Amino acid sequence: MKVFIFSSPLRVGEGSGVRLLEYKFIQTSKGRIHAVVGGDNPSTRNRDSTRTVRVDALEGDALILVHGFGDSNSWQTWVKNVDALSMIARVYALELFGYGESDTLAEALDAEGHAEVIREIMEIEKIERASFVGLSWGGQVVQHIAEHFPERVEKIVLVDSLFDSSEQGLARLAKIQAPTLIVWDEDDQLIPAQWAHILAMAIRDSRLVMFTREQRDPEMVSHNGHWAQMTHSLWFNKTVTEFLTN
Repeated sequence: MKVFIFSSPLRVGEGSGVRLLEYKFIQTSKGRIHAVVGGDNPSTRNRDSTRTVRVDALEGDALILVHGFGDSNSWQTWVKNVDALSMIARVYALELFGYGESDTLAEALDAEGHAEVIREIMEIEKIERASFVGLSWGGQVVQHIAEHFPERVEKIVLVDSLFDSSEQGLARLAKIQAPTLIVWDEDDQLIPAQWAHILAMAIRDSRLVMFTREQRDPEMVSHNGHWAQMTHSLWFNKTVTEFLTN
């Protein structure tokens, strides 16, 4: 599988040097998924004149980021997080089918369908277990993975996450075994913050962190409250890093 290394590296932290993001296509049984991968690179990597390299598996624990629903979503949903999280994990910022540079299918998949595709990607990339971060609708995809493929899951992070609040849906959430971090913007305009408490009560091994208006990134004061990973990126990166490394 070929990976294109772009010439604009992403700097991570003060004095930490430069880490490269890798832009790659992963061929699944349904089509191509575009992913941006950050993390430590194998020392055996070779380059040719076209700056194309072959990568089998990057080193480090895998962390898979699943964006939400809507045209504005792509790998860049996580543009303020990939660099920081790649310091502790091998990060896959996926573009689901129909988003970014990934293929568009004739018939759109539901959350269960996307979960199956991610499981297949793990097989292709030789990832036995991973942690997952899901935003909004992507949180439902991650919930499905945690419920149906618990053997593939280390930890999950749900960000301003959708969930099924019916009696049956809450019963399914109670089956999730993975340690879970729930982060929410107290000013979320799409899914009000009180729903975060219901989600936290439904998932047994969970912890809820509510981000405040004062914790917003300075340039994000007036933005929509439904993208906590973007509006509160400094606190988000710190909180998620501590959760994943604890």
